[in-house]
Amino acid sequence: MNMTYLMENSLMRRSILIAVMLLALGSTLLATLPARAAEYGAIAWDRQTGKRGWSWNQPTQKHADEVAVSECGASGCKVIIRAGSGMCAALASTEDGKFIGAASRKDRDAARVASLKDCDKGKKGECTVRFTDCNK
Repeated sequence: MNMTYLMENSLMRRSILIAVMLLALGSTLLATLPARAAEYGAIAWDRQTGKRGWSWNQPTQKHADEVAVSECGASGCKVIIRAGSGMCAALASTEDGKFIGAASRKDRDAARVASLKDCDKGKKGECTVRFTDCNK
């Protein structure tokens, strides 16, 4: 046999073997990466005082709810809307905060518009978006 042919054949086999090993290593490394955790948010509101609180990018929905209620700071605070991973939420209210509208949507502008529509249903005065944010 031709010596050049044998050397080329051996080089080709080594190259293929190295490529297969690199692919196997890369697949193993990708499989061991943790999946991105879901992120949750919530908005809480107290009907009597008009106080409100919110949370974003929390590791669980329960924790998001607890943070929002805590931030609200009144004994009557209740979660009025929740937002899952990749979702946005908005709160609109009247000036005194006693009439509200809240919405959760896939993008910030849609959440804002929906919260205003929800607030306007009460016909208790002019509604303004007070805050909006999105989970990652």
